[in-house]
Amino acid sequence: MKNTIKISSILLALAIAVAVTACSDKQETAPGTPDRVDEQNNPSTQPGNAEQVPSVKEGTGTYTGQADPHTVEIVVDGKPTAFQLGDGLDQAVADLQEQDPVQFKYEEKAIEGEDTLKQLVLTEIKKSDSVQGAGESGEDGTSGKDSSSSASAGGQSDSGDSKSSASSGSVSKRPAEGKLEVTLEGNDEVRPAKLVQAEGYSLYIPEQFSFDAGKHLLYMNVDHEYSVRIEKLPADFNLDQLESQGKKELKPYGEIKKLGAADLTGPMKDALIFLTAFDSSGTHEYIVKKLDGSGFVFQVTQPQREASEGFGPLAFAALNSIENE
Repeated sequence: MKNTIKISSILLALAIAVAVTACSDKQETAPGTPDRVDEQNNPSTQPGNAEQVPSVKEGTGTYTGQADPHTVEIVVDGKPTAFQLGDGLDQAVADLQEQDPVQFKYEEKAIEGEDTLKQLVLTEIKKSDSVQGAGESGEDGTSGKDSSSSASAGGQSDSGDSKSSASSGSVSKRPAEGKLEVTLEGNDEVRPAKLVQAEGYSLYIPEQFSFDAGKHLLYMNVDHEYSVRIEKLPADFNLDQLESQGKKELKPYGEIKKLGAADLTGPMKDALIFLTAFDSSGTHEYIVKKLDGSGFVFQVTQPQREASEGFGPLAFAALNSIENE
């Protein structure tokens, strides 16, 4: 009897040991558990989390102008669309006029925190002979087209022509290259300049500047907010009315000061009207001057930043070169 109990106890102990061993093996070989944990802790291995590289797309449309120094608007398939300017496209855009048909290339870039919105960034743009109506369409509805030649990020078109100098359809008889006499920090200098043309007039601008003929806007390449808007006046312009208009334009910028002949020197010394106002945003000026027998209004914006050095003398020298066309 004792032997029977002893044998039964041994058999029971062996059975328990086998069961424990089996359970341990099952836990160690649970299929896929470590791999799933690794996937959860490493988002890059999950579908849809691979780094997205922007693809370059092409399109055509109608250029309608700049919303700000970094954004242009192009009507694509009847829909106004905003594009950010890529590096080096300032001159390419300056050569365009409003309502020009254009061909362009752009990238779609994701906007952080937005799942559906994308930023459209131009990499190339040029004027085309006409707006193409057929071709592929991008995801945003932009018509995709093949462009045989374009203005690249360097800002130069394949032909090298500057549309800013031919907006009126007539070609100026003035030389394409000229020189401007400038006084900078008390020193008289001669700067090389190129001819640009808008409707009714032309002028020479130094290499630090660009000119938007469609908007009659002269501005610095390094900072577009340093600018002069030019308006050619009718022959019967009235100085009193212009002075009232100038004061209205400058009123938002604080106290307005009118400079007389004794206060003026340099290219603007013979201005008919010179109004100026200053606030935290910078200096704003409203100038009326007669050049080549015609009256012109110059609305000057000069922020208080690093680019301010040299802006006034260079801009005024350029404005003083205006002649009728």
